[in-house]
Amino acid sequence: MFLALVLAAIGCGRVADGTKEALNKGGELAGSAATEVIEGVTSGVEKSWGIEVQLSDALRAHGLAVGKVLVEPDSAGQDNRLVVYLSTSAALQDTLQAIAVGQDGLESGRAVTVVSLPANGADYFVFRFQSRTRLERKSRVTLN
Repeated sequence: MFLALVLAAIGCGRVADGTKEALNKGGELAGSAATEVIEGVTSGVEKSWGIEVQLSDALRAHGLAVGKVLVEPDSAGQDNRLVVYLSTSAALQDTLQAIAVGQDGLESGRAVTVVSLPANGADYFVFRFQSRTRLERKSRVTLN
């Protein structure tokens, strides 16, 4: 009888360990799937929100290139701050103007910022538009 109790206890321990292991594996799979869904939704929102930033011919000829582009709200919650990662092959010290155009093709605002980059330099620059300018989904900004 004692032997039967010991075997039953060992068997229960194995079942509990097996169940625990199965739950852990299931949890890992569910967590992985949830992460993939969240990443997919995030990238989809970023793509649909995308603002196209174009450079003038003169800036491109100077070696300027656009990297990551972000839209941030001001203190009042208006999406009117454009953050642009710029890189350049040649040194650049200039005041750049950004002209925002909405989906309807109408100009919606202008902003300027001073850009100072050494040769082969890169940095983020913020263009602060007027408080009434709302950078819309799928709008376009041209840097001159």
